[in-house]
Amino acid sequence: MIPVTVITGFLGSGKTTLISRLLQSPDLADTAVIVNEFGETDLDHTLIAASSENILQLMNGCICCTIREDLALELRNLFHLRTLGDVPRFNRVLIETTGLADPVPIVHTLMANSELRKAYRMQAVVTLVDALAGERTLADQDVSRRQVALADELLIAKTDLADEQALASLREVLADINPSANVQVARDLSVADLLPTLSSDNHYPLKGRSDDIEQWLGAGQGDGHSSDHASASASASASGHGTGHGSGILTFTLYPEQAFRLADLILFFQELVNYQPDKLLRVKALVAVEGKLGTPAVVHCIRDKVYPLIWLDNWPGGEAQNQLVFITDGIVQSEIETILKTVCSN
Repeated sequence: MIPVTVITGFLGSGKTTLISRLLQSPDLADTAVIVNEFGETDLDHTLIAASSENILQLMNGCICCTIREDLALELRNLFHLRTLGDVPRFNRVLIETTGLADPVPIVHTLMANSELRKAYRMQAVVTLVDALAGERTLADQDVSRRQVALADELLIAKTDLADEQALASLREVLADINPSANVQVARDLSVADLLPTLSSDNHYPLKGRSDDIEQWLGAGQGDGHSSDHASASASASASGHGTGHGSGILTFTLYPEQAFRLADLILFFQELVNYQPDKLLRVKALVAVEGKLGTPAVVHCIRDKVYPLIWLDNWPGGEAQNQLVFITDGIVQSEIETILKTVCSN
């Protein structure tokens, strides 16, 4: 049977970075990746491979698809296409969840769906935790604690940005939530180190976990749904799109028409992270900068932290368009637009 590994973690914890690194290895050329995007755009997916198709073949022989309906349907479809020879013969599946996804329904789907169990087996849950924002996120986001509690492997990302005291404190919190998980620093691990987790013959272990895990799995079994709850359609509102994760969580995208002056771009994100940082869960932006219009900048923000700009060689898909994707805990679109207008009009 084909092993399935769930790669989860809260917003901005480094899931896409890890998967991109894994897919660069020849050892994972027989891998299928399922991306569960959240929001109006598939920006994370774009940064893995520029395509608007549901299923695409990547340069190294891997294939990638996005969840359009439910997880069980996508997995059945992939296996059917594999049998027909319409996609490369993958021997491993990685599922990247959205940062707001509770992984329990995904695990339940893979373990309880009798049809899926004929072709797939639950391999492991790998959860990434942000070294900077992780402890605070675990304190106030229940879904983050569930992601950690269900993990077989806990990978701490961005350790180069955190001091030893903060890392030690985070490790204590992780150990309290999930004492049975293996905790490692993501940047210290090679693909060879992670390969046994993605491909071993061991079945997904449930014994020895918190009693809460059994309760969550029981809740998933009784709700009549076999797919990731986070893949449900969002309902539109005047201030953004509600997620189903809680009444305060909103997602919306801004598409400014004009290129940014670099100074304005930096100032905007500085003002942004200073404005109710606890409610600014995540920003992902692809922006045009004056003087460098052919090489877009990628900007990531998590709460009160703006990460260094990353410059791409060209625009994904060949279309130059600013995209600023926001996931907030109550900050509405008009508030962000006011900050942007104030900065860019000076």
